[in-house]
Amino acid sequence: MVALAGTSSLPTVLSVPPTAAGALLGGSGRAKMVWEVLRDGGDPFGEASGLGLKTRRQLEATFAPLKHELLTSSVSECGTRKLLLAMPRGDEVETVIIPQGSFSTLCVSSQVGCRQGCTFCATGTMGLLRSLSTDEILAQLHAASAAVRQHRMPPLRNVVFMGMGEPADNIDGVTGALHAMVHPFGFRLGKSYVCVSTVGPSPSHIRALEPLPARLAWSVHAADDGLRKMLVPTTRHRMTELRDAWGELLTARNDRGLMAEVTLIDGVNDGAEAADRLHELLAPLPGKTRINLIPYNANAGLGAAGRLFQPSRPDAVRAFQRRIIEHGIICTTRVPRGNDESSACGMLRVEAKNKGRASSGQARRATEQQV
Repeated sequence: MVALAGTSSLPTVLSVPPTAAGALLGGSGRAKMVWEVLRDGGDPFGEASGLGLKTRRQLEATFAPLKHELLTSSVSECGTRKLLLAMPRGDEVETVIIPQGSFSTLCVSSQVGCRQGCTFCATGTMGLLRSLSTDEILAQLHAASAAVRQHRMPPLRNVVFMGMGEPADNIDGVTGALHAMVHPFGFRLGKSYVCVSTVGPSPSHIRALEPLPARLAWSVHAADDGLRKMLVPTTRHRMTELRDAWGELLTARNDRGLMAEVTLIDGVNDGAEAADRLHELLAPLPGKTRINLIPYNANAGLGAAGRLFQPSRPDAVRAFQRRIIEHGIICTTRVPRGNDESSACGMLRVEAKNKGRASSGQARRATEQQV
């Protein structure tokens, strides 16, 4: 566990790009040793870090101690582990570790709450309190690395920005975190193993994703403008406008193709017509488009609104998938993970510690089970 630190004018080591840490610590060799400790989820300020006394003294003179704290950890029957972290400003965020055979995937949050208000997502009921800084995003990876080691889980290989918040609404924090994640002195993740998922709030938001060192995914949910507006109330642009912005982006990045995500809800967006409209929308995109179907997770965190939705039936999911494949598009279905501990897609939500900053007072209370 990394304890919360007192107020300090010094930056944390996670807030400084790995390339800049060497100059601040008196040499790239020291920076590499510090990052080796961070990469393993350790505390470089502690005697147990294995760092020499001179390195630790230089570290203490240059950086503030790590400022995040693990509050609770809960584990699902499938082995998915959810961490609740306290941030220095008093906010809390959730991040989820998903074991997948020989490796684990980490689902990170980019904001405290979210302003997009997707009607099937518990995070949206919080409103947006604030965006997370680069070091607060990286703190989730650091804490997860420690949990993986402590609980002997498969090593972290993938990171997906699919937790709390909209990454495109926090482009600065997300960009800084991504560069540290993929840097050879940093967390050493492969760019192809890091994915940023966004609803694509606007064409300009989409175009701003071009330089990100990660794969990109579009949370479509519905191709029909009216239905998309119902599912994602903050939608302000036609789906064809957003699609065309993705086309420009994919061409500029010379990407192999886009992954599109659809949360399937019984009787809402899981019929044959919805599948055909989705194909019609995505067909003009360059490269190989892949569609990932996400069966809706029944969500008590949505309150009365949640009772309006039910997960798509397995036969409806299979029929939707077959129809997409018949159109010549790769289509996969995500296996739900962590539902029993509210760790699955659309289920992350925490108590708002700073309710005065929550959008329209929408912050709600969530419960955490500690194991």
